[in-house]
Amino acid sequence: MSPRPTIKTIAKETGLSTATVSKALNGSPQVRPDTRDKILDVAKKLGYEMNLSGVQLRTGKTHQIAMITVISSPHDDEWGGVGYAQLVYGVSDVLHDTPYRVVQYQASSYEESFDIIKRIVANRKADGIILPGTRVKDKRVEFMQAQDFPFVTYGLTEAEVPHAYVDTHNQRIVSICVERLIAKGHKRIAMLNADMVLMYSRDRENAYRQTLQDAGLKFDPSLVANGELTPAFGREQFFEMSMFDDPPTAYFCANEATAMGVLSGFHVRGYEHGRDAVVIATDDLNVSQYFSPPITTCYLPISKPSQVLGEFMLKLLNGEAPEKLQKLFVPDLIERSSDELRK
Repeated sequence: MSPRPTIKTIAKETGLSTATVSKALNGSPQVRPDTRDKILDVAKKLGYEMNLSGVQLRTGKTHQIAMITVISSPHDDEWGGVGYAQLVYGVSDVLHDTPYRVVQYQASSYEESFDIIKRIVANRKADGIILPGTRVKDKRVEFMQAQDFPFVTYGLTEAEVPHAYVDTHNQRIVSICVERLIAKGHKRIAMLNADMVLMYSRDRENAYRQTLQDAGLKFDPSLVANGELTPAFGREQFFEMSMFDDPPTAYFCANEATAMGVLSGFHVRGYEHGRDAVVIATDDLNVSQYFSPPITTCYLPISKPSQVLGEFMLKLLNGEAPEKLQKLFVPDLIERSSDELRK
């Protein structure tokens, strides 16, 4: 029976140092991609398997990355747009050729998610944390910084100390979409937004206000609604706003699920898209190409931020400074309608 292959076996086979082989197997960005691929190919051919329990005993590493998500009630059957499962898949793909694996922790509230983070940090249940859904003043972020625990957020915060993050450029999204609608002649533009406790929601409303001001249009608070971004929310807000004496001629929705609800309301009330009002949205899935009619969307495929989240996590774990690991994505505007009202 052949002896079990080790890092030294791989080093001998590749002609590389044991240090280089070890770094490659641990997903270090210090190893060039072609070198890492060569090492992984040889490891696979030799049948090498890392003894993670032994590594944890020696180094204290679990080789687990925790993703903490706050989800709505399991009894809520409403579609809310992109799910966090897509983020997990994207990050897992980046970690595929490393010893690290993603473990998802689901919480029913912000407070429960904070408790989970405290337990993970205290018991060293993971080597790093990925945290989507950030708040303006996020106690979870402050806690992980105080504990010097590696983390990357999917979203911005107002933390005084810089931290690693990936996010959509939410202010730019709003300016792109609202400027487009204003250029098409719309002056009454509704904004259906997420809960204002979330950082991205606040950024979007601030950008909405500023874009209106720059165009010489007055901000009307009755045209802004905040809530859980589901089709039910979109339809409910449309029903309410369409009854105004001066109803909106455009609905800017924070995701496609909400936009679908607005379009459902159009059907019930006998509205025609492009005649009575128009709808545009932002999202990560691009489902709106299948709506009837298809609507204009600011689209960012979820694969892009999820890949960078995984890459940033690996770099953090290899000692790179958090302030160097910050990325904002500007989505593509996909125009599927003129978005002008027909006279």
